[in-house]
Amino acid sequence: MYILSSAAVGTTKEKEGPLGEFFDITNDDVKFGTKTFEAGESEMQRLALNTALKKAKLHQKELNALLAGDLLNQCISSTYGLIEFDVPFIGLFGACSTMTESLSVGSVLIDSGHFSKLAAVTSSHFCSAERQFRFPLEYGGQRAPTAQWTVTGAGAAILGDSSADTGRPQITEVLFGKMVDKGIKDISNMGAAMAPVDDIIGP
Repeated sequence: MYILSSAAVGTTKEKEGPLGEFFDITNDDVKFGTKTFEAGESEMQRLALNTALKKAKLHQKELNALLAGDLLNQCISSTYGLIEFDVPFIGLFGACSTMTESLSVGSVLIDSGHFSKLAAVTSSHFCSAERQFRFPLEYGGQRAPTAQWTVTGAGAAILGDSSADTGRPQITEVLFGKMVDKGIKDISNMGAAMAPVDDIIGP
């Protein structure tokens, strides 16, 4: 399986980070021209997928399915962000692993021989995630010292079963992990809950 193209969308905060040069689109408006943070997150997904399709020189009709997810209830940002694409939709939720999850599941589907081209899309938004998991920003609550800052961004990748350009990244294997409770009790410190993954997988 090949990654035929990819695209990333974020805000100026992400652009200022160490990976800033790799964003295709950034905006200083965290709502991306919409009225709410959630709608802004949907817009980021739409922009990311359209950009990835353009870079791959593909039309949406050439996709067999969209595999997408976000951090909100019922994959709502993905649903409204991608609703204009007339392509079968498979909603996924893996929290911070949703992009890897969509690439892995997409690769397995293509390897089955029933799919030839898929889109893997995901997003998160600091402001919508705070409302979902902690307190709305309007509440003005004090953030705990251990609290992480959720990225405001979206990514999309087009997967294909073949590529004329042998220089494209290729997915040759995937590994699905097991759920393990490491006993982390700090609800603000999501990083600590995810950090032990290397110890679980081992060398």
